[in-house]
Amino acid sequence: MSLKILFNPCDGLGHINACIGLAQALQLRGHRIYFFTNKQMAGQYRDRYGFEEFILHNSNNESIDTNESATDDDNDHPIKNNKLMNVIIESGLLSDMSPFEKLDLYDHNKNPNIFARTMSEQILNVHEQMLNIIDKLQPDLIIVDSMIVAPCILYGSYCWAFSWSANPILLYRSDHIPPMMSGYPSDNQNGWSEFREKFNKTFISSICYYQNWLNEQLGYDKMIENSNDLPFISPYLNIYGYPKELDYNKMANLPDHFIRIDAFCRQSSSSSSDSSFELPEKFQRKNLKSNVRLIYVSMGSFGSANVVLMKRLIDALAANSLHKFIISTGLYHQQIRLAENQWGQPYLPQTQILPLIDLVITHGGNNTVTETLMAGKPMIIMPLYTDQYDNAQRIQECGYGQRIDTHRFTSSEMNTMIDQILNDIEMLKRCEQTGIRIRQSETKLEACKRIEKLCLKETKEKD
Repeated sequence: MSLKILFNPCDGLGHINACIGLAQALQLRGHRIYFFTNKQMAGQYRDRYGFEEFILHNSNNESIDTNESATDDDNDHPIKNNKLMNVIIESGLLSDMSPFEKLDLYDHNKNPNIFARTMSEQILNVHEQMLNIIDKLQPDLIIVDSMIVAPCILYGSYCWAFSWSANPILLYRSDHIPPMMSGYPSDNQNGWSEFREKFNKTFISSICYYQNWLNEQLGYDKMIENSNDLPFISPYLNIYGYPKELDYNKMANLPDHFIRIDAFCRQSSSSSSDSSFELPEKFQRKNLKSNVRLIYVSMGSFGSANVVLMKRLIDALAANSLHKFIISTGLYHQQIRLAENQWGQPYLPQTQILPLIDLVITHGGNNTVTETLMAGKPMIIMPLYTDQYDNAQRIQECGYGQRIDTHRFTSSEMNTMIDQILNDIEMLKRCEQTGIRIRQSETKLEACKRIEKLCLKETKEKD
C-alpha cells in the first residue's frame, strides 16, 4: 500500500535534512512524500529529491523568509534571511556564557524574543493554509520536526509522528541521565538537580507557554502547563536519530511508541550537483606529503554566522602547516578570508565530503555528529548551545573524539588535540568499526516498517 506522508519540519537545516533522510527511505518503499515549505526553500525538495511541495505564505500573502536565489548551487547560503536564524544569532545563545547561564535566555519572562515565540508566530501566519492542505490531501501520516506543533496537527483527526533530530536526553526525561543542554558527564551527578530544575522552569515552561499561546490564538484548548509534559510528543509514534553507541538506553528506558534509528543521514540526489562533488584541483595539489591529513570544519549554520569565532578558528588552523582544511564558511562568508592551507565555500555537501577526510571539527549538531560517525571519522567538538553540549560530552566519554572550549581555546591547544586524535590508533579503529556498523544498519528500514504498521492500524480502525 502506497502511503501519503506529509513532513512538517521547522526552519533550520538540521531539522530539514533529518526529515529528508527519513523521507528518502520512505520514498524508496513506494510512498508519496510531501513537504510543507516556504518560498525560500521552494523547489529544493521537488528538484533535488523528487518530493512534492506545499508552499506556505504568511497572512500578508508574502512568502516567509523570502530569498528566491538562495541555493547551495550558486555559492550562496540556503537559509539566508531566515527569521528564526536571526533570532537565535541576536539572542545571545551563541555567546560565551555557560550552559547554566544561557537557560535564562529561554525564559519567556526574561527574553521576549525567544525562538519559541518566533516558531509559534510563523505557524500562526500559515495555520489556515496548513489546515486546508491537510484536509484536501488527507495524508496517512504527518511527521513533525518542531517543538511547537501546529494545533491542526496536534488536535486534528490525522495520525502524526514526532521526529526528533537532536540529542535524545530530553526524550528520556530521567533523573538517571544528565539534564538536557548541560553537557555534564554521565558518571558525576554534581549539579544535575539544580540545572534540571532551572531547565524545566525556563526552557520547558516557555515551550509550553508558546504552545498554549498558539492554541488560544487559533481557538484550540490550552494544554496543562506541567514541566513533566512535553507538548510535542506524539501519542502515536516518536522517532529519534542517535547511534546506539552513544544512546542512553543503558541508563533509562523509553516507552514502546519511541523508536531509534542510527542516523537520519540524507543521501545525495542524482539530480543534485553535490552527487559528483570533487575538491578543486588546485587545492588537491597543495602539500602532497604522505603524512598530510585532510580535516573538515563545519560550525553549522548558526556557528558559522559568528564571524569573530570563525576568524579565530581559521587563524588557529592556519598555524598548522602539516594538514589541509575544508571549511564551511557559512552565511557571512564574504567577511572570511581563508589561509593557504584551507579551502571552503558558504555551504558544502557534507555527506559527500565526510568519506574524503580524516577528522571533523564541528559545533556538535546532531546531524553532523551522526553523519560523521556513519562515515567512521573522529571529531573535535566546539559546542555553542542546546544539545551540542550534550553531544560534545557524549562523544568524548564514549571515545569518538574530544571536546574543546569553544571560546577560550588556543591555537596550540587546538593543533595539539588534532595531532593526538590523528595518532590515536584505538580511537580511529573504534570510529571505523562504528561507521561500518551504522552503514550496514537497518534501523531506518525498521522505522519505515513501524510507520507502515501504524498507518495500516489507523486505517483499519477508521474503517
